[in-house]
Amino acid sequence: MNFKTTLTYMCLVGVMATGAHAENKELLLGTMAVPGTTVEKASHLFAEKVAAEMPDQLSVIVNDSLLKGAQLAPSVRDGVVDAVVAVHPYLSGSEPVMGLQNLPGVIRTAEDYQGALSAFWREDLRGLWSENWNSHVVAEGAWATHNLFTTKPVETPEDFKGLKIRVHNAETARFISQLGALPTPLDASEMAAGLERGVIDGLFTPSCYAFKQELFRSASHIGNWQIGPIQGWAILINNDKWNALSAEEQAALTAAGEAVEAEMWASFAANTAECVDGMTAEGAVYFEASDEAMSAIFTEANTKPVFDDWKSRMADKGFDGEQTLDQAMKATASE
Repeated sequence: MNFKTTLTYMCLVGVMATGAHAENKELLLGTMAVPGTTVEKASHLFAEKVAAEMPDQLSVIVNDSLLKGAQLAPSVRDGVVDAVVAVHPYLSGSEPVMGLQNLPGVIRTAEDYQGALSAFWREDLRGLWSENWNSHVVAEGAWATHNLFTTKPVETPEDFKGLKIRVHNAETARFISQLGALPTPLDASEMAAGLERGVIDGLFTPSCYAFKQELFRSASHIGNWQIGPIQGWAILINNDKWNALSAEEQAALTAAGEAVEAEMWASFAANTAECVDGMTAEGAVYFEASDEAMSAIFTEANTKPVFDDWKSRMADKGFDGEQTLDQAMKATASE
């Protein structure tokens, strides 16, 4: 083989290698740095499912240190990252459609949440993600059940009075204020210190987040009052990135998202139970409010102001809150 032939051969090999490398597309997925939670599990499960669908062709790179929770949705919208696991409650103040899950007494179980998604809510959210957040949604799921974590027992409606409680959405803030509690804004990074210093007396947070972040050591009383218990997350892909993918790649991401959603819902109850059991084994006290006690807080006098405020914000955004609420009530066990 002469020099010219050798050079030509090397160039061809180089072109083939470059082409093969280009076929292995990578999607950078931003997620919250919360090890052991359903969001963390869903992030890595999605990466695994995509790799199984298109080995050596499409990869999802999970980064849990790049963005804070409130930065996730804006970052995928603006193309800072290719994909994210976005968190609904952080957006409910400006996107009241996402506040449906927070309305008192409407969505109380994972089955309620899935029922609303299947009946109408998934399509409402899909449109919202696309129009306002420049994103294509491939999966909708939920954190482990949110409970109330407090430094002292909250076992009667009267126990809410005067408590400084950290909340992360407008609807729950309005509802607990009706109960006499004081909604207290606080960054997630400051929650542990806030509990220790008495800045807050408690907070609503996912069971697994409280367990893995050891918040239960300061707020050792776990109250299941079914106040905004099922809070959502969604795996989103930037629309521009999505539209640049081939039909085969889009199909693989869709299949991976559907598989993640199915597996996360199937393990939802077990994930929550594992974390609650882990906390009680460490000395935390778990309290489940009776139907009678919950009836005493979910009164019309307490819930109507929340619904009215939410419907007003829905109208401001061009949505019929009354119709959405009626659809939700028909789709859930709260009918």
